[in-house]
Amino acid sequence: MPIETHRPHGTRHARHARRASSRGRIARPSALLSVLLAMCTTALVALAGTAAAQEAAAYEVWAFDQGTNLLYVIDPELQVTETVDLGHAVDMPHMIDFTSDFAYAFVPGPASGTTAVIRTEDREVVAVLETGPGSHYAGVVPGDERVLVDVIGDGTIVEITLDLENERFEIGRTLVLADDPLIADRIEEFPSTSPICHDETHDGRFAYVTLGPSLADAGLVVVDTETLELVAVHPGSEVRSNCGTIVTPDGGHVVVNGGSVDEGVWYVLETEGHTVVHQDDSRGTDAHGVALTHAGDQLWMVNRASSNGIVIDPVSFEVLHEIEWTGDSPDILTISPDDRYAFVTLRGPEPRSGPHAIAGDTPGVAVLDVADRTVVTVLEPDAGNPASDFHGIGLRPLSGD
Repeated sequence: MPIETHRPHGTRHARHARRASSRGRIARPSALLSVLLAMCTTALVALAGTAAAQEAAAYEVWAFDQGTNLLYVIDPELQVTETVDLGHAVDMPHMIDFTSDFAYAFVPGPASGTTAVIRTEDREVVAVLETGPGSHYAGVVPGDERVLVDVIGDGTIVEITLDLENERFEIGRTLVLADDPLIADRIEEFPSTSPICHDETHDGRFAYVTLGPSLADAGLVVVDTETLELVAVHPGSEVRSNCGTIVTPDGGHVVVNGGSVDEGVWYVLETEGHTVVHQDDSRGTDAHGVALTHAGDQLWMVNRASSNGIVIDPVSFEVLHEIEWTGDSPDILTISPDDRYAFVTLRGPEPRSGPHAIAGDTPGVAVLDVADRTVVTVLEPDAGNPASDFHGIGLRPLSGD
């Protein structure tokens, strides 16, 4: 959270001023001392504020090259500080989520059908779980008791149970989406029951899961995370979502999107009744990654095929700004704790996932200035390698370490 520093207001004491003027030279050193003390106090407050801001902004960004199975760690100075080879644990590291204390990361690999658990402090892979072919996204449910993995190939949501105290991770229940009565009774309306991505309500009770992978396969289901049963379903005729999901800061709504190389759409649903209350287009094609500023006043959404994006008001759902350029073929994004930078992964010339039309020439991470929404730099740790293809990205705060 931002730290506010309050400076005491200066106070004029007329009686003290008159006394100083009547004492001539005796008063002047005292006045000078007061000024010096005030200056020192101001400097100390400023230094404290600067130190607090630096601590609040301490973080590292984890960016995954799914083409080479490498994790790159980026610092706030926009330097790549570490490279970690994950090839022994997960093939095609795709997306990432952390426990609430950021001590563990969960990284699924669609090609290997596994989900790797990484202890973040030393980058050690402490578990590799067979979650199924096309394991796409592994999201930690608030409360840190379970992870839900969206498995495209099996059309399932697989639960991983967590015992963080003993560093134990095990496969739990499995929900086959096509077998749930809410879908089974309307199966003709669902050309696909493959889960893609999800986000949970703040209390962790419900997960909003998009379906796909193509826009023709789109839809949305709502999972009760305690019973692992569906409580609401929306076929593509109602909600054409096949990618991004994010719950608003107030917890009252969830934003989901969908796209193809020809269009981009997004929807807003109330979390109380799981009903659609707003629909709009993404001002581009292939709406994909979404992220919130830490101030909670902006929701960023990028368009993968048209390489642009929009900024949405997460209360009124008005499109506040259009981002003209995000870097070539943006995919997933995260925003720094001080809301200074947005980090956006960029796809490569030979993408391992998605249509070939989303290929980009600068695989890596674009860094955008959040204030003016322009690209500051593009980091290409493996420039010139046609196999490089960045996808997943996450941010780990360090101030609590």
